[in-house]
Amino acid sequence: MNLKKVELIGVIFFSIFALSINGITFSALFVVSTLWIIYIAIILNKIAYRKNERWINILCKIYKSLVIIFIISFFLIEGVIIFNINKFKEVKYIEKLEYMIVLGAGIDGEKVGKTLKSRLDEALKYYKLNKSVDIIVSGGQGRDEIVSEAEAMYRYLVEKGVNQNQIIKEDKATTTLENIMFSKEILKNRSDEDKKVLIVTNEFHLYRSMLIANILDVKNEGLSSYTPFKIRVNYLLREYPTIIIDIVKSNLYKVKTH
Repeated sequence: MNLKKVELIGVIFFSIFALSINGITFSALFVVSTLWIIYIAIILNKIAYRKNERWINILCKIYKSLVIIFIISFFLIEGVIIFNINKFKEVKYIEKLEYMIVLGAGIDGEKVGKTLKSRLDEALKYYKLNKSVDIIVSGGQGRDEIVSEAEAMYRYLVEKGVNQNQIIKEDKATTTLENIMFSKEILKNRSDEDKKVLIVTNEFHLYRSMLIANILDVKNEGLSSYTPFKIRVNYLLREYPTIIIDIVKSNLYKVKTH
């Protein structure tokens, strides 16, 4: 068996192994896709060396340059996210603010899911230290959801003793960008768009959320909830493409509205 067949079998075997271990998750698909992208670069390089034709060499150089940009940008973005995770403040060190925005996540029936519960529990810790804070719960209703995420969050917070008059439901948002956009509209309607807000979400998600808020000129502080390591890895990998997309969309929205 020649070396090419051994390499191909190795890549196929590793791909199947990665998917069988982790299932069809974003992290598994991302790792497998990256492996094939690099493998194709190696194959193209070998073809270019053997054929030594100008158009093949140009194609190979362009592809390799894109792969290098992809790898460098991936490690750069992931490094910045992980670095900032270690810089987020604990609830006891956060100043007293008038508004807190809790970003939505998946719900289970009419109840909050585990990820969303962790965000709300962290928000409750801050509420106990600052009972005057108004809480914007932001999250729309998905196709497979019985109620909106905002409604599920509202019910959970009321059950935990939060004054219902201090909870503001934002039930249109379906993305992180919309969470910030629509929450900003609420602040604007209350003539408080210049007020600093506390954004509450999971640690893997907080950097992107605060970055979007900064782009949209929303003064902010961040409070992060804990995510189990295995789940966090999957979401951290997802942050790479979504942070690039949201930076572009946020700037386009800002240009459009100014």
